[in-house]
Amino acid sequence: MNKQTPFKRFKDVILYIVFTLFLIFLTSSFVIEDVYSAADQLSMEEHGISDVYSIAVGMEPANLTINADTTDEDQKTTEIKTDDGTTIVITEYALGDTNDEILEYQQILYSLGFLISQPSNQITEEVQTAIKTYQAMKGLEQSGKLDRSTIISLVAEDIKFEKGDSGKVLQTYQQILVAQKYLAAEAATGTFDDATETAVKAFQKANGLTETGKMDAKTIKALDALR
Repeated sequence: MNKQTPFKRFKDVILYIVFTLFLIFLTSSFVIEDVYSAADQLSMEEHGISDVYSIAVGMEPANLTINADTTDEDQKTTEIKTDDGTTIVITEYALGDTNDEILEYQQILYSLGFLISQPSNQITEEVQTAIKTYQAMKGLEQSGKLDRSTIISLVAEDIKFEKGDSGKVLQTYQQILVAQKYLAAEAATGTFDDATETAVKAFQKANGLTETGKMDAKTIKALDALR
């Protein structure tokens, strides 16, 4: 019987450990190379923005991709494409710009109480200040522009008034209902009560809207069109 000396046994153990470490190193080098290779093929898409916008348009985040572009007039646009081929274009606006889309965004700012004057289709200095205030409240860059992030945030706003709510903005909409003969003048107190709910339902029915009795985004837009 062959007997190994303690030294030889120790030597064999060391050789085994070294050989094992070598195999581990060799294998890991290939894995790391594959990881870097895969990383190089990844596209840096702004999934965060598409996730936010998908809430507003009612689509799954995975169905949206975003492509940024710039027009000849240096007016930034963003295209959001869905799997069914639909393309949604977001155009950014700055001080002095005029467009019907600006009116819609101002109506949201007005409904949220950031804008005091009546909404228009132009970005004035007052509107710019309102935008900056909104951006500050939302933790966005305070550019004073209707940029991509600000527009997506505005579109995603769930604006509505319902029974129990109160405020000057609500009173403004009550006054529109009064002017349209849906609500009595004395009921335009700035508080959403039973009379207001009944008036809203009647307005919604007359305009082909869902009769919820709440001033949701579609109802508010219809009321804004009567200013």
